[in-house]
Amino acid sequence: MAQEPSERYSPEPNRLETTAAAYLGRYAQTAGEGGRDHAEALRHTTRWAVGCAVAAGIISGGIIGGSEIWLRQVVFDGMEDVDFWEQLPWWIGWFAIAGVVSAIEIGFLYWVSVKGIARIVETSNISLGDRGYSALFGRGLARAALEFPNPRVTIFGIDPYAYVSKWRLLARNVAYKMKVGVTSFVLRVFLRRVAARMAVRGLVPLMAGPLYAVWNAIIVWRIINEARIRAYGPAAVDQMLDRCLEEDGEGATLGETGREVLLHGAGELTARAGDAHPNYVYLIGQLKDRLDIDPEEIEIDWPAQRDRFGELDEADRRQVLAMLTLAAVIGSRVQSRQRELIDEAYWACGLRRAPKAFKRLRQQLKDGRLVVPEVLSEAARPLRDAA
Repeated sequence: MAQEPSERYSPEPNRLETTAAAYLGRYAQTAGEGGRDHAEALRHTTRWAVGCAVAAGIISGGIIGGSEIWLRQVVFDGMEDVDFWEQLPWWIGWFAIAGVVSAIEIGFLYWVSVKGIARIVETSNISLGDRGYSALFGRGLARAALEFPNPRVTIFGIDPYAYVSKWRLLARNVAYKMKVGVTSFVLRVFLRRVAARMAVRGLVPLMAGPLYAVWNAIIVWRIINEARIRAYGPAAVDQMLDRCLEEDGEGATLGETGREVLLHGAGELTARAGDAHPNYVYLIGQLKDRLDIDPEEIEIDWPAQRDRFGELDEADRRQVLAMLTLAAVIGSRVQSRQRELIDEAYWACGLRRAPKAFKRLRQQLKDGRLVVPEVLSEAARPLRDAA
């Protein structure tokens, strides 16, 4: 029996992930009418979340930095000319204060992220639930809020981590968990090694607030922007597939050859994504269902299909290129290998990619205003056009 998409994407969700997904699901049930331009509301949500993160960083950094100064100057009388064992009580006291404050700060950042994504859910009108793709979307948004990595799974036989080394995967998983300790440690070591004067080194605790504020802002900004991609990506996929695979008002539909080129191109883009992103799970799942592909695992041969662009008529060629272009921008980031694939496809059709096409399309997607029929016109330029 085939697995549900949610089981395939998140085989063993923990309690925190399940709780966050259920919370977001309640906001999805109260979402208003979709289809409007929500760009300003989304920007307001992003500013609110980043502002809260900055405030948390300044407050926590101030407390941690102030406690260091207080412990050093008041409790331990400057700690001048003392050996390690005499400093040990100071380090224990400081790490206790820093640990408690940091734990509260990180908990607050999680709350800000979940609350911000809940606002995005209300705006996007995405369907969240307990089963199928609705559960896939809910757990995907919960993972974004909690900074959980996507699971190491294949997507209908396609390995999205095929081009990613093991050390890079490990680095991704530990990056956020170590943010307070590593940034503080690196800054302190750098300043104490470079700055010779005690007066300069004494300023290190005072820099904790701005340092944490900037780092928090970057982290939360990334979380909210990722959530916007996850919230609006499925609707963009549906719109494009409706245009490519179902008859429109003029009775046109993508031909058999075009469907095969599209499937293999989208599958190869997924393999080059470097991440089992929920939008790619949805894209490949929808292609599999709409193209009536029976085998559970899809075998991809992009090089062979790339050479078949010449067999497509102009309408089919444009639809395939538009769908592949969209597929390249629905993940967490556009990988260099994905750019290469799109450039190959465009070149085969006598076109080239506009230099800033991906950036524009991703921003439109995040703003909830991506107009599917205009994807190709936004991204493609004739080869002879050097502008």
